Amino acid sequence: MADAVSVTRSTYDVIAARFAEAQAAGYPELTDDLNWLAGRVSTGSRVADVGCGPGRDLALLRAIGFRAVGLDLSAEMLRAGGQPGVAQADMRTLPLRDGCLDGLWCQAALLHIPHADVPRVLAEFARVVRPGGAVHLVVAEGDGERWERHGYGGDGLRWFAYHRLESLSALMAGAGLTVVEAAHRSHHRAWLGVRAAKPV
Repeated sequence: MADAVSVTRSTYDVIAARFAEAQAAGYPELTDDLNWLAGRVSTGSRVADVGCGPGRDLALLRAIGFRAVGLDLSAEMLRAGGQPGVAQADMRTLPLRDGCLDGLWCQAALLHIPHADVPRVLAEFARVVRPGGAVHLVVAEGDGERWERHGYGGDGLRWFAYHRLESLSALMAGAGLTVVEAAHRSHHRAWLGVRAAKPV
């Protein structure tokens, strides 16, 4: 099997401009998700948007007062959004110091990580978030993992790994993160929204 992460990154490099345009409007629960994070960590807190893509959510995090940095593996996705304060990075090895973040935002990005690598990513999330910090995570809900055509023109592939609440919660607990709320959502596909904290 071709490397799932590398192929998915290459697809996003190609479709970055079309993806940015299509995703600009956001999703129905976005305001609630932002408000939850704002209620958990104070204005001026340090937050990373991991898998930020063109930076739609990154801009919103900054607009409500967070000191936010955006990280994404696709350089073209970062360029498409034109946001400052971004860096190309792999969420499996975050270029951040231990405990440097008050909050971490990962919106529809972990879903491209193969199941075998998810514990490593969650351990990275827990490493970079301080005790008492918050994590917002949205993944595709379901079972299994597979290639899918991207749907933004052309024939590129993206890897999708699906999750269920019980198994994802167990993985997060193993990494040192506690799920405090979860919600099942449906728009375009089934989604699982998870809100977590790193215990003090």
